[in-house]
Amino acid sequence: MIGVDTNILVRAIAKVDDTASADLARSFLSGLTAERPGFITQVVMAEFYWVISRSYRLDRESCLSVIRGLVETPTLEFDDGEGVVRALMLAEDTGADFADALVQGAVDRFGADEVVTFDRAAAQRLGWRLLTD
Repeated sequence: MIGVDTNILVRAIAKVDDTASADLARSFLSGLTAERPGFITQVVMAEFYWVISRSYRLDRESCLSVIRGLVETPTLEFDDGEGVVRALMLAEDTGADFADALVQGAVDRFGADEVVTFDRAAAQRLGWRLLTD
């Protein structure tokens, strides 16, 4: 198993100016096998979503589609694949940000009573408590 960092995924999937690194990243990912898969953490998934949505300005549906494609890639494994799938479904169902949906999954898994936030959209979509004066 080989750990895959955010910048490899970004260069392989997003349109980048450095075509040499993009080609190298795509070649690396296509060379992964079931016997030697790539390993992706939830931190990488959250960073990846943030970069493609904010820096590359992909719309929400496109971002979620790209993430679904990664999840369905047989040569990629995830530290919590079920959590990533649940976060993806929660984001699709509620309109929540994917990274916030990952947070909600961890909160549910570890039994936290609630999430407090300054993010009004996350509070509304995920039922988090908005921290106010």
